[in-house]
Amino acid sequence: MTVAIFSFFGVVIGAVLQYLFTRHLDQQRAHRDARTKAYTDYLRCVSEHANPAQFLKSMDSHALGARTADAKCRICLYGSSPTVAAFAKFERLGATMKSVEQRAAFTHMVAIMRKDSSGTTDVASGDLQIVLLGADRDAT
Repeated sequence: MTVAIFSFFGVVIGAVLQYLFTRHLDQQRAHRDARTKAYTDYLRCVSEHANPAQFLKSMDSHALGARTADAKCRICLYGSSPTVAAFAKFERLGATMKSVEQRAAFTHMVAIMRKDSSGTTDVASGDLQIVLLGADRDAT
């Protein structure tokens, strides 16, 4: 009888723990997915702002501004502290790509977003900047 009771409690405790761990992992996954989507949406908006001829033909600039603001808000909600700090630095510099310092801040912000989303940092900052902003871009 005692063995049956302990077995029953063991099964119940195991099921409860499995439920709690699964729920916790699902919440973490949902948060990570929301964070990654916010980062991706913001970078897409930056790309659309940078290439207006290509993207704004069929799009209203107000809608693009609204989507950008939405992505920024979601980054503030879901982004990690280092990402929000890097984002704030980029915004303080004017949130443009006109100076070397602004481009470096943007690249640093994207590197932190990349680390948050994938957990890897194996890309050189210079390579990331070339991919994002092009090679030998002069400040204008």
